[in-house]
Amino acid sequence: MGDAGAPNSSGDGGAAGSNFPCTTNADCSALPYGWCERYGPDFPSCHAGCVRDSDCGSGICVCDPHTVAGRCTASNCRVDADCGANSLCATSGQICSYETFQCTSTEDECLSNLDCGTNGATCVFQDGRRTCNGAVCGRPFLVADAPRLAEIEPRTDWLETSDLPNPSGLSPLARAELAAHWSRLGQMEHASIAAFARFNLQLLSLGAPAELIEACQRALSDETTHARLCFGFASRYAGAPLGPGKLEIRDCFGDSDLQAVLKLVLREGCLGETVAALEALQAAALTTDSAVKGALLRIACDEQSHAELAFKFLRWGLTECSPEARAELAEDAEQALAEFERAAFERAFIPGDRALEGHGVLGGATLRAVHLGAVREVVRPLLAALLPEARGSRDLGQRPPRHCADSGVVATTE
Repeated sequence: MGDAGAPNSSGDGGAAGSNFPCTTNADCSALPYGWCERYGPDFPSCHAGCVRDSDCGSGICVCDPHTVAGRCTASNCRVDADCGANSLCATSGQICSYETFQCTSTEDECLSNLDCGTNGATCVFQDGRRTCNGAVCGRPFLVADAPRLAEIEPRTDWLETSDLPNPSGLSPLARAELAAHWSRLGQMEHASIAAFARFNLQLLSLGAPAELIEACQRALSDETTHARLCFGFASRYAGAPLGPGKLEIRDCFGDSDLQAVLKLVLREGCLGETVAALEALQAAALTTDSAVKGALLRIACDEQSHAELAFKFLRWGLTECSPEARAELAEDAEQALAEFERAAFERAFIPGDRALEGHGVLGGATLRAVHLGAVREVVRPLLAALLPEARGSRDLGQRPPRHCADSGVVATTE
């Protein structure tokens, strides 16, 4: 990590930040104008503030009532005059990050989230214009197209303590960053328990084969183990017990007809679980701590089986669909993958750190490569085989996926 005040890649326009957890602004006093905030579902973390634009590198300093001073944000303009004729300097969203200031364009598809309908999409700045995007971050338990996670709270009953990492030699900041990272993973694994509990009931309501029900029950148990592992690691790095609070499940079923469940599983399972498996596999390859490596290899193997369950369900469900429903699902699949690829390019990643990589945290370039590889070389070819109605499926089908031959982690429709 760089010194406080140095530019970073956190997407905040250049202000220094960190991933270490906090409760109040006072916990962040080591950073210039340090403040504590949760963005979206993330674990609360410290950020450096600002009082002038020059504190923000290439970005600008904006007022924010939650900070002790101001907050840096990315920008390609400061005033309307910077944008030329027939254009204004206006706020615009980013995927998984803060709003930015960008010049409006005649190619903008939206100006606010209200222009994106009621399907959960947001108006974000991508490829030089504002466009509606339904991408989500991480491994989601989706409710109305939005991910839900439980809050983090002090507790000891969600901790796996049999084989813990060795944090000796790590700086206090590195330990705090690792505590935040593994807490975040714990939140997602905990939410996945709910996703599989819901999926199990959906399978029963659809009259799915017994083998899918059994696989779903195993997956639910796997995710419980993963959550305990992650919270055990987070607590070890933090030096204090951490676990999940209550998970809001209100309205979590929504539409449960076959078409709606297929679309949900495509995003949560075919895409989300495949990415999760390959992320864990790559992190294990770079990890030097034996406990972390063992946990990541287990998670990678389990997530692979969860991805396979999703593809098996998709294959079964498609036999029950009309040609029109298959075409609609193919279009939804293409949109989901395109949004994920754009998000991988647009999202600002924190640079790699060898100390953190040794304990399971992938750097930005590696993470982006994993995400793009998962979509292009695994998910797209498999979906093309199942959904030849998808645009470009012929080209995708002709490109064989790279199956992480050194690892044995291979998504399959068999």
